[in-house]
This record gives sequence, structure tokens and C-alpha cells, in this order.
Amino acid sequence: MASFFKRKPAAPAADKASTPAEAPKPRRRDFNELKPDPDKIGISGSVPFVRLPDPASLFSDRAARLDEAAPGHPLEAYLRFVAEVARAQATVQAQVPPPAAPEAGDLALRSEHGMPPLSRHGLEADPAFDACLLALLDAVDLTTAPEASGAARESLRAASREDRLDLALQVFEGALPVDRIAECVFVSATLQVRLAGQAARLDTKILKPVADGVCPCCGGAPVASVVVAWTPADKARYLSCSLCGTYWNHVRIRCTACGSGEGISYYGLDEVSKDVQVETCTTCHSYIKHLHQHRAPTLDPVADDIASYGLDLKIAEEGFRRAGLNLLFVI
Repeated sequence: MASFFKRKPAAPAADKASTPAEAPKPRRRDFNELKPDPDKIGISGSVPFVRLPDPASLFSDRAARLDEAAPGHPLEAYLRFVAEVARAQATVQAQVPPPAAPEAGDLALRSEHGMPPLSRHGLEADPAFDACLLALLDAVDLTTAPEASGAARESLRAASREDRLDLALQVFEGALPVDRIAECVFVSATLQVRLAGQAARLDTKILKPVADGVCPCCGGAPVASVVVAWTPADKARYLSCSLCGTYWNHVRIRCTACGSGEGISYYGLDEVSKDVQVETCTTCHSYIKHLHQHRAPTLDPVADDIASYGLDLKIAEEGFRRAGLNLLFVI
């Protein structure tokens, strides 16, 4: 039977040390007073707001992590299938030229109105998106994949260019049609390739926070929360975009869905690595995977979200709903 454990966030230290003669008197503290202690969370100075994706290594590294997690796993067949998709993404990314950067005027206008620079209009104007999708369908090895995957590939090949683009726009906007979920995996994989290529060419200086749980590059939802080990962001917390792969900084112990700093807890399973947990919020009853990449550098948001599916099953029993989104594992 799975053993489920809960860890509450560490309580802040008292303002003054107590003495045997006199204990400190409790005082009420305004929420706005509470600030993270850089020494306690491993951050010195300011950390970068975003880290843009590196398309040249993003998909190959993900495939390697999926291959590592697959042997003996209850979801071994699916992990191996997604590994093949990631390998196809790496192949196509290297072969198809990246999309053009958004025009300066459009970037300035979207920034002025607090909107992310990458939008559905860029996807509609991308002349190579459809060719990239068809190339990915050719590149992916489905020898050992589920039968539904092969049928989905043939269905996409038989569809019109306009239909494939319409499906891509639905996925981009988070409206995945239930009757085409298998096809959405290939479309999502192509979107990730094209958007990672665009995001990688953005100027980080123009990127601004949009809203809780919204990627500042493309407006996508996060797939997971990650505690990183980069310099100078050691042990800082970032969210990883499910679409373009951008990482953006998010305050620790604060809900990624509603922004609340109260009622945050962390859960794990003995059967799942201690470096992969879920962060729950009792304010909005949502949860997101929480990866300690600073302790296990090979952890990948997409791969380890799938590999830790047991956590999703268990936390759903507690009444929490998923706040993140994994486009290669829609549950």
C-alpha cells in the first residue's frame, strides 16, 4: 500500500531569541512584512526573472530522462513512447529553421498592454508550422507505441492543412478536444518545438510578469514548479512552461494558481523520489508538482511529471485539482 506523507513549510524564525528569564511576547505581523530570508532559501542577491529555453538540448535531454525513468515503471510503455516523441522533436528542431521573431512594433504593443510577446497570431503566420508537424510525424518511431498513436498519426496526415492548424490553435489556447486527445500529443509536441525556438530568441529585458501561473513568453500554463541550482539562482523557485519551455521565477510557498501564501503544504509518496512532491493550496484546492532539481539535476518537468503519476492519483483522493498542464500527458 502506498505510504503518503505530508510536509508543512518551515515556520519563520522568531524575531528575537528567548532567554530563560523572559520569553518573547508574540506580536501580530502584517502579511506584507513577511519576506523570504535569502540565507534560508539559498538565494543571494537578485535572481533572473526568466531563463529562456535552449532548443538544442531541451528535447534530447528530455528523451534521455524518459529513457532513464522507464525501466520497470508501471507506465513504462508510455514513458518510452514520449521518449520517442522527444527524440523526434530533437530531430525536427535541428532540421527545420526556427520561426521568425515577432516584429518590434507588435512586441512593444503587447508589452504595453501586459501581454506575453508570443501569441496565436505568430502561430497563424508561421509558414513552416505545418511542415514541422508533418516532419515530426515522419520522424517519430511508433514501433512499440500504442495502436491509438498510430491511428492518430494517420488521421493527422489525412487531415487538411487548415484542420491541422485549427487543432494547433485550440491546443495553444488550452482547449484540447477530448475526441482528438491522441492527435493533440503530436500537435503539442510540434508547438513545443516552434515556441521554444521563438522564445529562445526573445530579449529577456522585455519580459514582464503576466499573472500567477501564466508564462511571460507565450501565456502557457506551467507543467511543474522547479527548485533550481543555477548561478545566481541557486535554490530559487521557477515555473516551467508547458508550451515553450521557458522558466520564470515564482515566490516560494505561494500558490501558482491563486497567489495565496496561506494553506500551502507539500506531499510525497515513498514509492516516488523524495525529490518530486506536490505543492497543495487549501485556498483554491489546487496542486502542482514540485521538483527539487537542485538535488537531482537530471529531473525534467515533463518527464518526471509523467513518472510521478502516482502522486496525481493520491492527491486527487484528497480533493485537490491539478493546476499545471502537461501537454504530452493529458489527464
